[in-house]
Amino acid sequence: MNATAGRIFGHVFGKWWTAVILATALTAAPAAWAAFGEVIEKPVPEFSRQGDRISAKLIPRAKSTSVQIQFSAAGAELLDVAGLDFEKAERPEVDVKNFKSALFVIHLGDVIPGGEAKVSLTSDFFISSTQFYVFNETLPQSWIISDAANLTLPDRMQELVVTVKDGGPLDSDGKVDGRITLVGGPRDSFWGYALGTLFIRFFGIFIVLTILMLGMIISGLFFQWLARRKVAGVDKTTADGAFQIAKEKASPPGVRMDPAMAAAVAAALHLHLAGAAVSPVLKPSGSAPGSWSLQGRAQMMAERLLVFNRKNH
Repeated sequence: MNATAGRIFGHVFGKWWTAVILATALTAAPAAWAAFGEVIEKPVPEFSRQGDRISAKLIPRAKSTSVQIQFSAAGAELLDVAGLDFEKAERPEVDVKNFKSALFVIHLGDVIPGGEAKVSLTSDFFISSTQFYVFNETLPQSWIISDAANLTLPDRMQELVVTVKDGGPLDSDGKVDGRITLVGGPRDSFWGYALGTLFIRFFGIFIVLTILMLGMIISGLFFQWLARRKVAGVDKTTADGAFQIAKEKASPPGVRMDPAMAAAVAAALHLHLAGAAVSPVLKPSGSAPGSWSLQGRAQMMAERLLVFNRKNH
């Protein structure tokens, strides 16, 4: 019973401890919520000023590295630039996915009452199709597509130039007071980015597969060449061995016999065989085969018998 209760307690405690660790990790890392489909990451910019320019450094959506956006003004004094949470400007006519950076609140001063000023945003994060959307909550339609000029600069830089009139529709305070408040942000088409990324990845897969196929074909040709070389070496070795064996059979090694010696051996063999044929009975018994001394003695006896045994004639 105690063992069963211990297993149940350990099982429940293990699940509870896992849930606590997961909740702590997700609370400590807000970006982890994105894995569950909730977009709560907010590119909070860090601003720094250098003379009459203000730079914003932030990590935009869909990127892992930071970018910089420089702000400047012409025809007015650039007083301040601050970030604005998109939730405060969210409306049905716009989609947050199209804004990959935070919205900005730009304050201008020393403007001629009723006059115009130009606000410039420069960054290598922009592209040639980037637009600047302006938010003015005092208007019936809060979002306005500004006629910002998109200029291409060296070093892959793009500059957005927005012309704002004091007290005009782009001025959020709506007053002709020599001060301008411009609220908005750069916008890029989410679907264009998504489809472009999918297009690149789609063809990238085929490029990778093509490279792998070429590598396999080249490696296969290399191994076939090695196999042919090995078979050729074996065939050559076999042919050389067969030729050597045939050569040895055709002319076995050794010292060639002199013709006179060959004649003497042939004569001795003839005499031996002729004597054995005439008197096979006198062939020495018990003599070791191939003993020249015993065979010579038997030959002498056979010759003597032919001379002195006249009774047979």
